[in-house]
Amino acid sequence: MKKVSVVTMILMCVGVSSALLMSGCIGKKKAPETLKVINVLDKRLYDDCHIKGSINVPFQDVENKALSWDKSTKIVVYCSNYTCTASGFIAKMLTKMGFENVWAYEAGMVGWYKAGLPYEGPAKESYLELPNIPHENVEKGGVSVITTEELHALMKKELHLTEK
Repeated sequence: MKKVSVVTMILMCVGVSSALLMSGCIGKKKAPETLKVINVLDKRLYDDCHIKGSINVPFQDVENKALSWDKSTKIVVYCSNYTCTASGFIAKMLTKMGFENVWAYEAGMVGWYKAGLPYEGPAKESYLELPNIPHENVEKGGVSVITTEELHALMKKELHLTEK
């Protein structure tokens, strides 16, 4: 077996490290996430139909998952429709946890679907066809609410959402 000098070993390590750095394997930081659109429904409903570009974090998992999120990230929470209170509840909880930019999208998946905006999934669940009427007298509890149009514009800007 051929002996390798210490100098040769150092040069080999420097060469490998340089190749890894140049290839992006080491030292490449992930771009900060500017917007999270979170569907808090169960996975079955998320898989059936969700806003294109959104992620699924079921209601019961949000608090634990949020511990690793940047507090300055814009967060929009949605559930099924105006009659579902999960989006407002989670938005309020995230605000109390110190998140700076949180909105509840109370029209939910039904509002988005009925507006003809980009979604993913087969959209076979019957709740998507139910009337979706906002309740004027619902207590918001200090939660910021975002409309369908505002969410669509925000996603186009922050996530470069396309209409396809």
